[in-house]
Order: sequence, then structure tokens, then C-alpha cells
Amino acid sequence: MRIAVLAHSFPRFAGDTHGPFVKRLSEELAGLGHEVWALVPFDPELRDDPSSPLRVRSFRYIVPDRTHQLGYSRTLRRDIGMRLSAYLQSPLYFLFGERALARLVRRERIDFVHAHWILPNGFLAARASARTGVPYGVTLHGSDVFMAERNPLFRRLARRALAGASYVTSCSGELRDRLVGVAGGRFAERIRLVPNGTDLTAVETVGERRAVREWLGLAADAPLVAAVGRMVDKKGFDFLIDAIPLVLAARPEARFVFGGGGELLETLRARAAGLGIGDAVRFTGALSQPQVVELIGAADLFAMPSVRDQGGNVDGLPIVVLEAMAQAKPVVATAISGLPLAVSDGVTGRLVPDRDAPALAAAILELLSDPQRAARLGAAGRERIRTELNWPAIARIHDGLLREAVGSS
Repeated sequence: MRIAVLAHSFPRFAGDTHGPFVKRLSEELAGLGHEVWALVPFDPELRDDPSSPLRVRSFRYIVPDRTHQLGYSRTLRRDIGMRLSAYLQSPLYFLFGERALARLVRRERIDFVHAHWILPNGFLAARASARTGVPYGVTLHGSDVFMAERNPLFRRLARRALAGASYVTSCSGELRDRLVGVAGGRFAERIRLVPNGTDLTAVETVGERRAVREWLGLAADAPLVAAVGRMVDKKGFDFLIDAIPLVLAARPEARFVFGGGGELLETLRARAAGLGIGDAVRFTGALSQPQVVELIGAADLFAMPSVRDQGGNVDGLPIVVLEAMAQAKPVVATAISGLPLAVSDGVTGRLVPDRDAPALAAAILELLSDPQRAARLGAAGRERIRTELNWPAIARIHDGLLREAVGSS
């Protein structure tokens, strides 16, 4: 089957952290015998990957090239709302994106379009489908549903995308229910709950762990908690910072590292300094994908304190949580959105209420104080990745859905 994958975030070069999940799922679909094209918006840093089976094409929607502002984590401001430049460029993205997709579908005789994010790409797929007759499916990721809820025009576009889709997959029951709300209660039967996946990476060696800790300026035997993600409101990192003094009161030797860049990075640094915990906290800034894996491997446990931010935006199922499980790290996370699909409380980690710093601190202390239990939870998490939440397994689910869609179209 010939598949066109449409996304506005996609790895532009080796180690890029923008949309690696789109690429990996698409590569696994190619491994199942499909011919897969990826259509993405132009970016000056986009490079060919000769090792990948994907055929990547890009489209321009504005000149000069440096003014492209949509996708690659540039669209939203702190993930709370769209930047003004993104609003202004959206009509151009829709116009040129639809044309590029329709051309690709006709030229390569595409059988099915897989759009990541219902906005803007699900709508583009719906428009192209109306022109070409090719069916499409959509995968939700979180911010797309959030934007559909906030803007009446975007709500109509999302409804159009859902109404014409053969199916929609969601990595979170909450996102599924919120999209049904956007659609006025219709089309719930089209939305399938399908989690994200990851690769079963090798567990870091003692030497590799020591090297990362030396880079961070930390003792080799210090209990280390890692938290990785973009520094935006919905990640809830401010609540984890508020939990750190409570942890240090019982375990003063504990250390915390926050990996990733973003608009709140300096605000979070200042918050840690204001609490007097600067010596116990490290902020790495932006990381490459290999550095993310190395940082997780150097930690004793992983924290993902996601929240529903002040605008209502929320993560789906962060891939980085699965990456931590793949390295046998016990996970302390909040019990919201798609996180309970991966983290089972008391089995692969601990789940706590969101926006609850004392609960975060208590769960972290519980695992730091019982290394044997932490190791058991970590091992169970790795086994969950090996048997269920890996990209080959997730790709087989998508393969079944798209074959059913094409067969019934």
C-alpha cells in the first residue's frame, strides 16, 4: 500500500527531538511492506536521511525561507496559545499544504493519507480527500484538540476532519472525549484508543552513567531524579521544583536534573534559585535525542509531573515516559490524560494527583528510599515496553486500521 504521512513536526536531522514519534511509526509501517511518503512543511534545517525507508517531501508556504513559523514547536507560545505570526501564516499553510498533498496523492498514486494532529493536518487531509477520493486517518497528539476547543473556526475545521476520517487514533481517553465534545457528541465510534510506543533501548552501563553525571557536575552515587521535556506550562515542572525542598529535607544528597529547552527555562531556573535549592538542581537546556536517552540512563528514577495548564492544554502520552520505562527506570507521574495507559501505579511506577507537590515529593522519597522496589518497578516498565508499547506493536495496530479503511473505501 502507498501511504502519505502528513505532519508539521518531524525530525529535520539526526538527533532532532521534533516529532521523532512520527518518523518511527512511519518507518515501522514501511517495514510492514508499505511505501511511505512523509510530507512536512519546509524548514531550513530539514535534511535527507539516507538510512530511512521514508521518502520525505516538503512544501513551502511563505518567502523568504527564514520566515516559516509553523510547526517544529514554533506554532504555540508556551503551548498556551498560537503566536500571532502563526495565525497570520495559517491560511498560507492550508493553501499550499493542501495543494502539495493533492499533488503527492495523484503523482504517487497514494492509497491512504495518515495525518498527525487533527489541526492543521487532519483538515488538510479532508480537503485533499474531497479532491482525490483517497481515504485518510488522523492521529491526535494533544495540542490539536486544545486549539480546536479554543477557537470557533478551528472547531469547525476539526469537525470537518473528524467527519470525513476513516478513523482517528488517540493516545489518551481524555483527548478522545474532548474531541467528541468538539464534535457535539458525534463520531465517537470513529475514535480508537491507541497508545504511543518507543524503542527498547539498551540499559546504560555504569561507565555511561558516571560520564553523564560528571558532565552535570554530580557525584556518581548521588540519588538522581530526571525530568525531561519542553519547558512549557503543561509539563508541570514548576510543581516538581516546589517538591524538591520536601525531598531534600529527608534526603539532602538527592539531585534533580531538568532536560530540555523552552520558553519557561529561565523562569524555572529563577524559581529554583528563589527556593534556595540551586545546588541540588541542574538545567541542561535543549538536548538532542541521543542526549535525552543518555540523561535518562544516568538517573535513578524519572518524573513526569504533567498538568492541565491554565488554558486547558494537556499532554497525551509523552514519549519520554516510555523512553524512561524502556531503560528500566521507575516513573513518578501524574494520573492525567494518557499517562495511566503506560504507568500503572505500584506496578511500573507511581501515579499522583496533578498540581500536588507534596504528593510528588512523597512518591519520589518512597522510591529513593527503597531501591529494590524501585528496581522491580523499573523492570516491570521495561517488560511492558518489550511486550506492548513498542513501535513494531503499535505499527501493527495502525496497519490493521488503515487496511480496514482502504478495504472499505
